[in-house]
Amino acid sequence: MERGHWDGLSLIGPLWPAAMAETPEIPERNIRLLIEYDGSAYNGWQRQPGQPTIQGSIEHALSKILGHTPTLQVAGRTDSGVHALAQVANFTVRSKILDWQFARGINNFLPKDISIHRSEEVPLSFNARFNSSSKYYRYRVYHGPQPAALDRGRAWWLLSPVDMDLLEKAAALLLGQHDFNAFRSAHCDADHAIREIYSIEITKAARPPLGYYVDIVFHANAFCRHMCRILAGTIVETGLGKFELENIQEALDKKDREYAGVTAPPGGLTLLEVVYPEAEKA
Repeated sequence: MERGHWDGLSLIGPLWPAAMAETPEIPERNIRLLIEYDGSAYNGWQRQPGQPTIQGSIEHALSKILGHTPTLQVAGRTDSGVHALAQVANFTVRSKILDWQFARGINNFLPKDISIHRSEEVPLSFNARFNSSSKYYRYRVYHGPQPAALDRGRAWWLLSPVDMDLLEKAAALLLGQHDFNAFRSAHCDADHAIREIYSIEITKAARPPLGYYVDIVFHANAFCRHMCRILAGTIVETGLGKFELENIQEALDKKDREYAGVTAPPGGLTLLEVVYPEAEKA
């Protein structure tokens, strides 16, 4: 449901003033968005006919402002049920709307589980996907005697405790540049699975009243489809004693999905940050 009109931009009813709409005579501009969303209710980022998606929702909001629907370029497509704290996307437009006004205007027409934190003009050469140098993702596990109501769809609940030492050892085996073919979906459309993982940080924190979180933060130059979730599933299964450390190296060597661990549920995964070269930071 849309949020209702916002008077701070003289937005009246469902439409912007005519002077703010798309104007062919105005030079083309490139607008970058910093986006947060709860992906629980969406069928992923990518627009799909008849399905609720993050891209579709934002482009619909833009169409209310501009009178046409621009196409968003995104840093990384997230799967159904996956969240983002700082997703980055961009679109081109010919409009008198000030760059910072787009965030407030778009938010007016978005559901409450999607929010544009910032909109800014960037060079026309900027592309959210191709200009990024790396990404951070966090996978969150919750251990407790019962599921946590407030973490429903945001963490993978485990009844059994995990061995933190085994988690660390499993993560260490995955660092560096490898062919991660065993750790990607069979439906991944990337040409290859050679990626470099710069770091995997694992932390444990109390989660009242009776449990704790384990956060696994991945930093890599890029990720294949489902790669973070399969990595997380493999690391967690190792920590549960269901997967042997030597099997991780075997999976890397065999390059076959059957040799890696389970695909962790989507709700535990959040895109934390997209990194750009200094001159292109979001």
